[in-house]
Amino acid sequence: MSVPVLRTPRLTLRGIEPSDLDALVAVFANPAMSEFLASDFTDPAQVAEMVAARVGSVDPPGMGHWVFEYQGVVAGVGHLHPSKGLPGDLPEIAYYFDRAHAGQRLGAEAAEALVRYGFHTLGLRSVWALIHESNVASRNLARRLGFLDVGGEIHYGRPHRVTVAFPVPHGRPSPAGR
Repeated sequence: MSVPVLRTPRLTLRGIEPSDLDALVAVFANPAMSEFLASDFTDPAQVAEMVAARVGSVDPPGMGHWVFEYQGVVAGVGHLHPSKGLPGDLPEIAYYFDRAHAGQRLGAEAAEALVRYGFHTLGLRSVWALIHESNVASRNLARRLGFLDVGGEIHYGRPHRVTVAFPVPHGRPSPAGR
Protein backbone atom coordinates (compact mmCIF):
# COMPACT_ATOMS: atom_id res chain seq x y z
CA MET A 1 0.00 0.00 0.00
CA SER A 2 1.33 3.43 -0.81
CA VAL A 3 0.96 6.39 1.50
CA PRO A 4 -2.21 8.44 1.19
CA VAL A 5 -2.34 12.01 -0.03
CA LEU A 6 -2.67 14.38 2.92
CA ARG A 7 -3.77 17.99 2.57
CA THR A 8 -3.32 20.98 4.82
CA PRO A 9 -4.45 24.56 4.18
CA ARG A 10 -1.30 25.24 2.14
CA LEU A 11 0.34 21.89 1.41
CA THR A 12 -0.21 18.63 -0.39
CA LEU A 13 1.72 15.69 1.06
CA ARG A 14 1.92 12.80 -1.44
CA GLY A 15 3.97 9.69 -1.87
CA ILE A 16 7.50 10.20 -3.14
CA GLU A 17 8.11 9.14 -6.75
CA PRO A 18 11.26 8.69 -8.88
CA SER A 19 10.17 11.73 -10.90
CA ASP A 20 10.68 13.90 -7.77
CA LEU A 21 14.47 13.54 -8.01
CA ASP A 22 15.23 16.81 -9.83
CA ALA A 23 12.99 18.80 -7.50
CA LEU A 24 14.63 17.28 -4.43
CA VAL A 25 18.11 17.91 -5.83
CA ALA A 26 17.08 21.58 -6.01
CA VAL A 27 15.68 21.51 -2.45
CA PHE A 28 18.90 20.04 -1.03
CA ALA A 29 21.26 22.19 -3.14
CA ASN A 30 21.45 24.68 -0.28
CA PRO A 31 24.30 23.49 2.02
CA ALA A 32 22.24 24.49 5.06
CA MET A 33 19.86 21.61 4.30
CA SER A 34 22.59 19.07 5.13
CA GLU A 35 23.86 20.87 8.22
CA PHE A 36 22.29 18.40 10.66
CA LEU A 37 22.40 15.28 8.47
CA ALA A 38 24.95 12.49 8.21
CA SER A 39 25.00 12.80 4.39
CA ASP A 40 25.93 15.74 2.19
CA PHE A 41 22.83 16.13 0.06
CA THR A 42 24.33 18.98 -1.93
CA ASP A 43 25.73 16.07 -3.95
CA PRO A 44 23.01 15.07 -6.44
CA ALA A 45 24.23 11.45 -6.31
CA GLN A 46 23.49 11.37 -2.56
CA VAL A 47 19.98 12.74 -3.20
CA ALA A 48 19.46 10.11 -5.91
CA GLU A 49 20.41 7.36 -3.42
CA MET A 50 18.04 8.85 -0.84
CA VAL A 51 15.15 9.06 -3.30
CA ALA A 52 15.76 5.50 -4.54
CA ALA A 53 15.84 4.19 -0.96
CA ARG A 54 12.63 6.01 -0.07
CA VAL A 55 10.81 4.95 -3.24
CA GLY A 56 11.89 1.34 -2.68
CA SER A 57 11.14 1.33 1.04
CA VAL A 58 8.83 -1.40 2.31
CA ASP A 59 6.89 -0.03 5.27
CA PRO A 60 3.80 -1.09 7.20
CA PRO A 61 0.48 -0.16 5.54
CA GLY A 62 -0.11 3.58 5.53
CA MET A 63 3.45 4.43 6.58
CA GLY A 64 6.27 5.60 4.37
CA HIS A 65 7.67 8.66 2.62
CA TRP A 66 6.01 11.83 1.37
CA VAL A 67 7.05 14.88 -0.62
CA PHE A 68 5.61 18.21 0.43
CA GLU A 69 4.17 20.35 -2.36
CA TYR A 70 3.66 24.06 -1.82
CA GLN A 71 1.92 26.01 -4.56
CA GLY A 72 2.34 22.98 -6.85
CA VAL A 73 6.12 22.73 -6.36
CA VAL A 74 8.03 20.09 -4.36
CA ALA A 75 9.41 22.01 -1.39
CA GLY A 76 10.32 19.25 1.04
CA VAL A 77 10.28 15.61 1.99
CA GLY A 78 9.47 13.61 5.10
CA HIS A 79 8.54 10.27 6.51
CA LEU A 80 6.54 8.44 9.13
CA HIS A 81 7.78 4.89 9.37
CA PRO A 82 9.47 2.42 11.74
CA SER A 83 12.66 3.95 13.10
CA LYS A 84 15.99 2.69 11.89
CA GLY A 85 17.70 4.42 14.83
CA LEU A 86 15.47 3.41 17.74
CA PRO A 87 14.73 -0.12 18.95
CA GLY A 88 11.46 -1.96 18.45
CA ASP A 89 10.30 -0.44 15.15
CA LEU A 90 8.99 2.65 16.94
CA PRO A 91 7.15 5.02 14.57
CA GLU A 92 9.47 7.89 13.69
CA ILE A 93 8.80 11.16 11.92
CA ALA A 94 11.29 13.31 10.04
CA TYR A 95 10.75 16.33 7.83
CA TYR A 96 12.99 18.51 5.65
CA PHE A 97 11.70 21.71 4.10
CA ASP A 98 13.44 23.95 1.56
CA ARG A 99 15.17 26.78 3.44
CA ALA A 100 13.79 29.19 0.84
CA HIS A 101 10.52 28.91 2.78
CA ALA A 102 11.98 29.49 6.25
CA GLY A 103 9.77 31.47 8.57
CA GLN A 104 6.52 30.50 6.83
CA ARG A 105 5.74 27.64 9.27
CA LEU A 106 5.36 25.21 6.38
CA GLY A 107 7.57 22.65 8.11
CA ALA A 108 5.32 22.85 11.15
CA GLU A 109 2.27 22.37 8.95
CA ALA A 110 3.76 19.29 7.28
CA ALA A 111 5.00 17.76 10.53
CA GLU A 112 1.68 18.33 12.28
CA ALA A 113 -0.17 16.71 9.37
CA LEU A 114 2.02 13.59 9.60
CA VAL A 115 1.69 13.34 13.39
CA ARG A 116 -2.10 13.80 13.32
CA TYR A 117 -2.36 11.22 10.53
CA GLY A 118 -0.29 8.80 12.63
CA PHE A 119 -2.50 9.26 15.69
CA HIS A 120 -5.94 9.59 14.12
CA THR A 121 -5.74 7.38 11.03
CA LEU A 122 -3.10 4.81 11.91
CA GLY A 123 -3.96 4.71 15.62
CA LEU A 124 -0.35 5.01 16.71
CA ARG A 125 0.27 5.18 20.45
CA SER A 126 3.36 7.33 20.01
CA VAL A 127 5.42 9.12 17.39
CA TRP A 128 9.15 9.57 17.88
CA ALA A 129 11.62 12.03 16.40
CA LEU A 130 15.42 12.09 16.50
CA ILE A 131 16.58 15.70 16.31
CA HIS A 132 20.18 16.79 15.98
CA GLU A 133 21.34 18.33 19.25
CA SER A 134 22.19 21.65 17.56
CA ASN A 135 19.00 21.92 15.49
CA VAL A 136 17.27 24.43 17.74
CA ALA A 137 14.51 25.25 15.23
CA SER A 138 13.44 21.60 14.92
CA ARG A 139 13.67 21.06 18.68
CA ASN A 140 11.41 24.09 19.23
CA LEU A 141 8.98 22.87 16.57
CA ALA A 142 8.81 19.43 18.17
CA ARG A 143 8.11 21.01 21.55
CA ARG A 144 5.27 23.13 20.04
CA LEU A 145 3.80 19.95 18.52
CA GLY A 146 3.73 18.30 21.95
CA PHE A 147 6.89 16.19 21.72
CA LEU A 148 8.68 15.52 24.99
CA ASP A 149 12.48 15.39 25.12
CA VAL A 150 13.35 12.08 26.78
CA GLY A 151 17.14 12.22 26.49
CA GLY A 152 20.15 12.40 24.28
CA GLU A 153 21.94 9.68 22.34
CA ILE A 154 24.31 9.30 19.44
CA HIS A 155 22.42 8.53 16.22
CA TYR A 156 23.86 8.56 12.72
CA GLY A 157 27.25 9.27 14.31
CA ARG A 158 26.15 12.57 15.86
CA PRO A 159 24.42 13.73 19.07
CA HIS A 160 20.61 13.77 18.83
CA ARG A 161 17.74 14.48 21.18
CA VAL A 162 15.24 11.65 21.42
CA THR A 163 11.69 13.02 21.53
CA VAL A 164 8.26 11.44 21.69
CA ALA A 165 4.67 12.60 21.29
CA PHE A 166 1.57 10.85 22.52
CA PRO A 167 -1.99 11.45 21.34
CA VAL A 168 -3.07 12.33 24.89
CA PRO A 169 -0.11 13.23 27.12
CA HIS A 170 -0.84 13.74 30.81
CA GLY A 171 -4.60 13.39 30.31
CA ARG A 172 -5.10 16.17 27.75
CA PRO A 173 -4.70 16.27 23.98
CA SER A 174 -1.29 17.28 22.67
CA PRO A 175 -1.21 20.06 20.04
CA ALA A 176 -0.49 17.51 17.29
CA GLY A 177 -2.87 14.93 18.71
CA ARG A 178 -5.99 17.11 18.56
